[in-house]
Amino acid sequence: MRLIGLVVLCLVCTSANAGKKLIEYGWDVPDTGFVRAHVAEMEKIPFDGVVIRVLSKPGSGDQLGWRVFSKQPIKPEEYQHAIDDLKATKFKRFTDNFIQVIAYPGDVDWFDPEWQAIAENAASLARVAKLSGCKGIMFDPEHYSEHQIWNFRSLPKNHTYDEYAARIKERGREFIRAINKEYPDITILTLYGSSLPYLQSQPGGLGKADYGLLAAFYDGIYEAATPGTTLVDGFESSYGYRDRKLFEDGRDTVLKRTGTISTEPKAFEKHVRCGFGVWADNGGAPVGWHPDDFSKNYYTPAGLRASLAYALETSDGYVWVYSERLKWWDFNVPQQYLDALALAKKGPGSGEKNPLKITTPAPKAADQKGYSDEETFAEFRKTMTEIFDFPKDGWRFRRDESEVGKKKGWFKVGFDDSSWRTISIGKFWEEQGEEYDGKAWYRLRFTSPAVEPGKRVFLAVGAADESAWVWLNGKSVGVHDIGPAGWEVPFALDVTPFLKPGAENTLAIMVYDRGFAGGLWKSIKLMVK
Repeated sequence: MRLIGLVVLCLVCTSANAGKKLIEYGWDVPDTGFVRAHVAEMEKIPFDGVVIRVLSKPGSGDQLGWRVFSKQPIKPEEYQHAIDDLKATKFKRFTDNFIQVIAYPGDVDWFDPEWQAIAENAASLARVAKLSGCKGIMFDPEHYSEHQIWNFRSLPKNHTYDEYAARIKERGREFIRAINKEYPDITILTLYGSSLPYLQSQPGGLGKADYGLLAAFYDGIYEAATPGTTLVDGFESSYGYRDRKLFEDGRDTVLKRTGTISTEPKAFEKHVRCGFGVWADNGGAPVGWHPDDFSKNYYTPAGLRASLAYALETSDGYVWVYSERLKWWDFNVPQQYLDALALAKKGPGSGEKNPLKITTPAPKAADQKGYSDEETFAEFRKTMTEIFDFPKDGWRFRRDESEVGKKKGWFKVGFDDSSWRTISIGKFWEEQGEEYDGKAWYRLRFTSPAVEPGKRVFLAVGAADESAWVWLNGKSVGVHDIGPAGWEVPFALDVTPFLKPGAENTLAIMVYDRGFAGGLWKSIKLMVK
């Protein structure tokens, strides 16, 4: 009886999340026959849709979604039964369903003239989606085999990166044209879109990113897609987010930062929408799933509700709920977690008071690849000369959990920071006892050396995990904020107008760490050119 009440609760919800959709997709992905047989029971769980797998034969283990990126053609006789199943299914709550498509096995060379078979396979599953009344397809581009098709470094070296990018962009155009021929106004829910290659590319460019060439494939899709085609970047990076600010920042990554790497920025803006993924039983083996003791789960029901609410509020419409050990379609999930799905539409509630943290040993900055000054400042040293190396020790440090630092003037020269703890740069703050994710401030008074007339002076920061706002002598001199990818990216800010050569100066840096390790974990220098 309680489930019926929750259905009513969700239907009459009038919050800003009311029109947004929760989509289920995890290890328990159902096939069309299961959905047909169990839809009434499935729809008691307050999702708005589900990702569905298509089998080549009812009851077989051959999943057509896992054959798309191969030369083996998907034939009509293999999927007609799936269309029949879904046409015969009396959907009521599940209005937004998606057919599973995986970039697997990926054993066809990008330059192989038979690559068109992949586009036709994708079109076949788009046909299933269209004829069965689904919203579209779910596309998962992850490398699940030894064929790392989006990684330039793993591909045969008979073509340059630019040659691969051009060909893969062409394949993206072929892929979407074949799909649009079957389904002109399709919605493609991508588990991660161009945001992944963007995040991976910041330290060294797309050519060094494991999924760098995926950006070219999506660019081809954006360029050739019909006006009614929508690509939802499902932003898998948000799996463990608990803070609304992280979802807001994720939205900026998906819709703003990622557009900077697209070769088709206008088409990107036209077709891409922001979605999020939330991993309901997050943590995998180290945490596990504890239906009898919620305090041992990464997300308690209250925590799951809050994260889903934040995701819904900041998305453009779709949030997908991933799970591994938690099996929704076994129909034995604790009632409190079912409540959390419905209540997320009404808002975050009180949230999780004591969230479980996955404890891992604090990483050491010195153990990270590229830690040395020689590697960190190599590019800067090609055009600039170092004149001052900031001391590692003696910095003042304070967390800014309530984010009041700017308002209270923690950047000002005369601000009294004597009550703050001392900390070192060149190390993560976790190494120094600060188990914390969020914003925190560093302050240092230093005497600058003299500067040769006519030289411009730059503050070169080896790394700020992950974003940084910098003030010198009370004046804002710049921002380093490219999202989570910025954690290891060195940056230099022109401080010529603000520095007092030969005199005492006050440097203040606010660092924003979204997760894992944080802080000013490499050297900082003054350099001139």
